[in-house]
Formats: sequence, C-alpha cells, structure tokens
Amino acid sequence: MPFAITEGLRPVSPTALGRLLRAATPTALRAARARPPVLTIGLVAAVAASFARLQHGGQLPSLEFLREAFFPRALVSGEWGRIATATLLCRDVFMCVSICVSLLVAFGAYEVLAGHLRAAAVLAGGAVLGPASVTAGLGLLQAVGVGWAAQPMGTLDIGASAVVAAASGAIAGVVRRRPLTAALVAFVAGGVLVHHQLADWEHLLVLPSGYGWGRLTGAAAPPTERPARKRLAASWRWVAAVSAVAVAAPVSATLLPAPAAPPLASAARTSSRAPNATAHPPPSRPASPARLITTTFPAPALGGPRNVLVLLPAGYDSGQASYPVVVFLHGDPGAPRDLISAADIPAAAEQAGVAPFIAVMPDGRGPRVKASWYVNVPGQQMGTALTRDLRSWVSSTFRTDGSYSYAGLSSGGYGAAYLAMTDPRPVHAACGLSGRYDAAIPPLAAAPAAARAAASPIAHPGLAPPLTFLAYGSGDSRTAGPTRLYAAALHAAHRGVLVRAYPGAHSWNVWRAGFADCLAAILPAAKADARPAAPPLGVDGRRGATGPRTG
Repeated sequence: MPFAITEGLRPVSPTALGRLLRAATPTALRAARARPPVLTIGLVAAVAASFARLQHGGQLPSLEFLREAFFPRALVSGEWGRIATATLLCRDVFMCVSICVSLLVAFGAYEVLAGHLRAAAVLAGGAVLGPASVTAGLGLLQAVGVGWAAQPMGTLDIGASAVVAAASGAIAGVVRRRPLTAALVAFVAGGVLVHHQLADWEHLLVLPSGYGWGRLTGAAAPPTERPARKRLAASWRWVAAVSAVAVAAPVSATLLPAPAAPPLASAARTSSRAPNATAHPPPSRPASPARLITTTFPAPALGGPRNVLVLLPAGYDSGQASYPVVVFLHGDPGAPRDLISAADIPAAAEQAGVAPFIAVMPDGRGPRVKASWYVNVPGQQMGTALTRDLRSWVSSTFRTDGSYSYAGLSSGGYGAAYLAMTDPRPVHAACGLSGRYDAAIPPLAAAPAAARAAASPIAHPGLAPPLTFLAYGSGDSRTAGPTRLYAAALHAAHRGVLVRAYPGAHSWNVWRAGFADCLAAILPAAKADARPAAPPLGVDGRRGATGPRTG
C-alpha cells in the first residue's frame, strides 16, 4: 500500500530505499520496452546536439552563453524564447553528461510511468514555471522597495535542471513511497545548498508543483494491445523514438544556430554614410569567428584591476588588420554581460553596413559608489579609470586604428557623453540611448554647483565629439525631453548630431534598435551591404525635421 507524503516522520533508511529500487527496476524496464520514452530521447538528443555544435574545446563559448542563456530581465522584456534556448544549453562536458543522464533517469522514468502527454506537460511546466517564478519573485521584491532584487534580475541560467526537478516531483507524486520521496527531496535540496545559485532556488517551487501534478494525474494505464499486435505496437513506438533523435538536430539548429562563418570582403558593395562618419574598409578575407574575452585591465585610478569584456570581430585572430574601438556602457542596475545577453551587441556588430570593430564593455559598478554613472566623484575616479587607464590598456593590448568611440544606455548614455567630453584624446563619436545629460544624477547630488556644471555635457556641447547619436523611447517621459534639449545644444554648437525615437519606453527593445542604428551611423563600412534605415529625426524628435547637420 502506498505511503502518503504526510504519513509519519520516521527516518528513511538507505536500506529501505535500496529495496524499493531493486523491486521497481525490473518493472520499469518492462514498462520502458512497452512504452519507450520518446520525448526524453528527443530532448536528450537535442541537448547533446546543441552542445556538440556550439562547444569549443569542450566548453560552451562565453559569447554563446551570454547570448542564449535565460535571465529574469528577458521575461520582463518578452523574450520567452530564452527559456527554450537555455534549456538546451550546457556549460561543459560534465554538465552535458550529467544533465543528459538526469533527464534519462528522472524525466524518462516519468514518461514511461505516466505517458507521453503527461510528460509533455511536465516538460513545459518545469521549463516555464521555474524561470517565471524567479522573475515574479524578484519583480515583487523590487516593487516593494527591496534594492537587492534589482541586481539578480541579470543572473544567467542554462540547463534542463528545472525539468529534472519537475519530473522528480511528479514521480514522487505518482509512486507515493516515502523512501523515494525523501530521496528526491534530499537530492533537490542538496543541489541548492551545494551550488547556491539563484536559478537553483526555483527547484524548491518546481519540485512540489511536479508532486502535485503527479498526485493529480497519476500513472498512465499500461498498453492494452491484443497479443498479436504487441510486437508491432512496440516496434512503432521505437520508430517514434528513433524519429525523435532524427529531428532533434534540426530543432536544435533552429533554436540555437551555430555562429555564422565570417563573410568574405571581396564583393563590391555600397553604403550610405551619416554626417561626419568615417568609412572603415573591412579587412581582407576574415576567417576566424568573433571571440568574447572576459578579463581585467589595470586601473590605478581606482586602486586595482577592473573587470571588462572584449568582443573581437570576426577575422581578428586570423589577420593583421587594425580596428576601431567602441566602448559600451551598461546601465544601473546592470553589468557588462547585459550588453551581450540583453542588448545583443554581437548582433548589432554583425549587421550589414557596419565596419568590423572591437567592442569593449567595462564594469561601471564602482568600488565605493556602486551606481557610478561613470563620473569622477571624490574617492572614486571612475571617469579617469575609463578615459585614461582603460584606453591605454586597449591601445597596448589590441590592434586598434586610433578611432575611439563611446556608447551607452540609461546611466551609460550619460556616461558616453561625459567620457567623450572629458577624454583628453580624440574621440570619434558618442551614442547616448535613453540618457540624461545635465549632471542631475545621484553620484553628484551632494556635489557643489561648480562640480555639477563641470560634469554636465549639455553645459559644454562644444566639447562633444564630431558626431553624436542620440535615441530614446517615445514612451519614455524621463529621457525624451533631456535628449531633445541636448540635441538642440549640440546643434547650436555646430556639432554633428542624429536623433531617433523608437516605439517603447525605458526598455531593451529601444536599446537594441538604438545600438544597431548607432553603429550603422558612426562606423559605416566602406564596402558592405547597406541596411535600410529610417530617415533621422530632427532635434525636435519629428522624422524628417530640419536639425541633424554638421557645422
């Protein structure tokens, strides 16, 4: 007779669990022959195929990890497809093997026990419920004013562990044997304690949800074919299992396409240019793929090394060409990885009509003032660390052609204008997305009026670079006005300025479009396919209005 989950609190001995497993194994094998776990086999094949295509040296490249992993802000932005791609990803060989074995044992056992339709519900529920619960919990904490909750919204997660947890709970709900239930709970809780990652806490909700589903739906009835048809029916089920393996690779390739081969630069193409934009000829015959580097740079201005991501363009490792540099600045709260995973800088860099360049993404979180806004304040010279220390390191470490630009979103939009204004060396261009430019920012709230005026880009438009690209969301009342005012000041100072407004508010869809148009404007390729572009906006924000011009 099955034990209820609430029955007794006696300790469960390993011996009892061993007896249960030994008794259940022959039955499970017979059930698997009669009802092959088709979904499980297909899912495992898709996970293995994804890792085999994307891995390099037994590791998932950092660029693919950041671009395809799930993070709570993705759901807030409506990127639900990240759940599917993250479920198929593995970080390394060990993770791939352990995930595949766990799926075969837990999810496969539940599919054999409960049938394909119930297993499909657990697959979808586990994959969605875990990320959705983390996102909802963090969003609720933010709504009630818990400042800590903002930073984990960018936490990245990959792997099908939530599906394993849901299937484990469903098995416990169907079997209802206390030794097995206790073992499954200990397994999931142990993973949380050992790894202590944000994504693992979702298992504490997914496991009991799976248990409830198992209790509610129970096990599937055994196959009831007549004896003469048993062998034929089993054969067709195994044909379905083999078919699941066959379609796994195409499904994986559709959801997680391998990095495209670097294009050749031999075809004659044309491109349109923005005001004061310098054409950068592409290097000949790039062969190596784009590569993301996670490293540090020396920053004496801040008292020690600082974290930075560097995205090298396709062809950098296989050639000797020099490249322009664009420094990308994240917002607050945020981190450099947001520029890869949410803003998708790699996609913007790969678009037709943009010259190859080196993307540099420093960490803008200060050692003393966390939300630095990239400005110098007493005790924290973040601006100097980026204009002097970072720039010197980039120039001495990579092959650069002397062109140097800044681009940022939200607080990074102000940072791009500020750093371009204060950098003692020439700056090619600046791109500010959804920023404000009057130095009325938190790090300078207690600063003297003279210090705020010195750090205000709108007060010194003549110090801006030859070209500035500005963008904002049409529904973003906080930054639309400041952006138009700064554009007007630049225009009056005879500096080149482009202004664009996009549908949306203070959101990633605005910033993805803004970065794409920013790069097309400041780094047009000399020979690249021209990407259709909407006409620029005038300083008043109306499309086609007079205003964006150079002096």
